[in-house]
Amino acid sequence: MARTSAVEYERVAEACSSLFLEGKSPSFESVYELIGRKGGAKVVQGMIADWRKEMANRFMAGRTNPDLPEALITEADKVLSVVWRLALEKSDAAYADERSRLDQARIDMAAAVTQAQERAAEFEREALSLQGERQALQARLQANQAEIEDLRQRLSDTTTLLRARDEQIGQMREDGARLANTLESERRNHEVELLAERDRHEQAVNAERQRAHESVEREREIAAGERQYLMRQTDEIRQAAKANEAVLKEQLHEAKAFAESFQARAGRAESEAAFWRGKAEAAAEESSRWQRASEEAAGKIDGLQGRIRILEHELAQRAPEESPTEKPAN
Repeated sequence: MARTSAVEYERVAEACSSLFLEGKSPSFESVYELIGRKGGAKVVQGMIADWRKEMANRFMAGRTNPDLPEALITEADKVLSVVWRLALEKSDAAYADERSRLDQARIDMAAAVTQAQERAAEFEREALSLQGERQALQARLQANQAEIEDLRQRLSDTTTLLRARDEQIGQMREDGARLANTLESERRNHEVELLAERDRHEQAVNAERQRAHESVEREREIAAGERQYLMRQTDEIRQAAKANEAVLKEQLHEAKAFAESFQARAGRAESEAAFWRGKAEAAAEESSRWQRASEEAAGKIDGLQGRIRILEHELAQRAPEESPTEKPAN
């Protein structure tokens, strides 16, 4: 599809005719200036060339007009030839100048394009570098965002944990307060029970001390009675043993004397001697038995004395319990 020009041919032809009537060559620069520098350079140059062809055709059409005299046509041809030659010379000179100027403009434009391309390449390299930096920054940004999200999650978890611990601490404080109240109540109850128990203990100790004292007294009385009885029995046993010993000694002496007196009658008195020896041995055994009984009585007396000492020791150990028990501190 053809692109519509920004300038019309009539505008270019008008500019060319105006310059031609002023005696100026309708060069590209002068025409382009008159039309307000609109349209492309090739388009305007083509329109200028079309105007020149149109003018040439008009001159040729006038020359062939049959109504004009031949002499006038000849003179007109001379004038037109001179005018057309001058116009062509000026047009060629202007065209050459314009061509030179356009060539220089093209060279300048090419240099500018080259410079622009170099700048564009430089900008492209900078853009690639900046793109790499941007990608690196985006990667760092994504890493930082991931780290920030992780830190946010950790902060959220820590906040939740701290909130849970605060609740636990609050619950523990409440439990501690309730426990302190319970312990205080139990301490008071225990103190009351301890005081009651101390009173009961003091009463029990006093009763036990009284019973122990009475028991010790009874044991002392019994021990004293048993001691006196055993001492009497021992004395009696000793007296009886001494008496029996004396009797036995006397009997033994008589037996010996009798045996000596009847020694001559040994055969006949042997049985009697044996009888008296048996009695002597029995008496000796009886004396030993009474001796053992005396020793057993003495042992019983020692046992009773040891028992009395044990009871006195127990009584002495219970004596410190008679002192009042100290009350526990509030």
